[in-house]
Amino acid sequence: MEALAGELEAGQRALEQARWGAARLSFEGVLDVRESAQAREGLGLALWFLGEVAKGISSRECAFELYSHEGRGDDAARTAVWVSHQHFVGGRVSAARGWLARAERVLEGVGDCAGHGWVAVERARHATSLEEQIVHARRAVEIARKVRASDLEIFAVSVLGRAQVAAGRCEEGLRLLEEAMAGAAGGQVRNIHTLAEAYCNLIIASTNVGDWERATEWCELVDTFAREHEAAPLFGTCRSVHADVLFATGHWVEAERALETSLATHARYVPEMGAPTMASLAELRVRQGRLEEAERLLEGNEARPAARQVLATIALARGDLALAEDLARLCLEGEDASDPACAPLLELLVTIHLARDHLGAARTALQRLTALATGREDERTMAAADLATGRLRAAEGDQRGRSHLQAALERFSALDLPLEAARAQLELARALDPEARAGAAAEARLALETFERLGASRDADAAAELLRTLGQRSGRAWPKRYGALTKRETEVLSLLAAGRSNAQIAERLYISQRTAEHHVASILAKLGLRSRAEAAAYAVREPAEIPVVE
Repeated sequence: MEALAGELEAGQRALEQARWGAARLSFEGVLDVRESAQAREGLGLALWFLGEVAKGISSRECAFELYSHEGRGDDAARTAVWVSHQHFVGGRVSAARGWLARAERVLEGVGDCAGHGWVAVERARHATSLEEQIVHARRAVEIARKVRASDLEIFAVSVLGRAQVAAGRCEEGLRLLEEAMAGAAGGQVRNIHTLAEAYCNLIIASTNVGDWERATEWCELVDTFAREHEAAPLFGTCRSVHADVLFATGHWVEAERALETSLATHARYVPEMGAPTMASLAELRVRQGRLEEAERLLEGNEARPAARQVLATIALARGDLALAEDLARLCLEGEDASDPACAPLLELLVTIHLARDHLGAARTALQRLTALATGREDERTMAAADLATGRLRAAEGDQRGRSHLQAALERFSALDLPLEAARAQLELARALDPEARAGAAAEARLALETFERLGASRDADAAAELLRTLGQRSGRAWPKRYGALTKRETEVLSLLAAGRSNAQIAERLYISQRTAEHHVASILAKLGLRSRAEAAAYAVREPAEIPVVE
């Protein structure tokens, strides 16, 4: 028995030191001799960090049964909550609710203990309103401090901080998140999973409010943490969040690489967690004007809210306005009206209504967006409200819309959101015409330069069209960025000009077809082109530096 106790202690120590393989061996050594709830729980966490997610969940489910049989309701509840959350993030909502109910059931008749706090934390993460999240998170913090459970306290403070940021109390929320991180990094937690959750909550909250400096700083730390601790599932999630930061701030090439890395990690370890990342990559493709590719990426996940939002944007781009409106409304159904995550959707809905010339409906959507922005410390939401207000007033012929568009431009620029700033600038140019044609042309040209630098081809087309209506040359007949292509990409472009398919390109250059497809996609993105046909036409028109591939 002493030997088994020693193995359990060694396994726990290995978990705390992030030596997942050693922890696995210790716990499996115990289980070879006899069944043990503690060994099952520890093995489950080790397997999760090793990327064997399904086995990790199964091991913890077994630990729950053993703890329950032994009458250890506190430990059983904590384990059931962990299982519940794994099902929740994997999109298995019904299973998640079932395991949370089991956690509550096993605590019936049990007095004050950490288990009640863990249930409160998970209730906060399942809550449908921000205020409900805050109530449950505060209860978890109170329980943690009462029973002196440091891991639970750090976890609960982190969840509370994220909820406060989402509710618009950004300063208070970020202070709580940094308090949680300071405690976690300072050695107050024994479970590295708690530290990882605190990391992610801080980054996601910073990203949601446009605090890119803080988000970037913590993304880099989390990335290093995930690599050093060989935490495969965490690494996939962190790369996806980091990609969102890069994407928003205009670093699209780096964002694409980060998204592809995240998808590869999810595909290997946790496929069901890859859907949000796929939606982010699809959104990038939409902004690049590559609508067909975006649709292919979303195949099989069309019912997910993130995918529906991208599909609504695609429908808007194609002029299928009724479908765009239906999809946007579906995304908003059941959402908490105070959640800042609704802001981009409401702004999109205003844009759709304006495109349909439904000014009354646009006004109603704008009222929701304005209510969301009122009284918040969230500059990003306020900027979205300013842009939507300016668009609506311009559509109504109200000159006061210009001040809102100018405010949106200034806010988005201060937040370092180049695409959104350029879109506000283009709307300002439209609002100035025809009274101030020279000023309108100047604003449109600046917007065009930003769109071209980013590779936002559809937005660039819109800016060029406005310049033409103003009697100005856009200077955009063809892109002039050959220097951005690698030697291999110029070879691929030469073969595209010759009408070769991806399979033929792959055969000619002795590369895989997938690699050929990647090169073609990269060429389109770098040159701001929308199709193979445009790339071929460009190569014919600008042949000077293109090597001929025999």
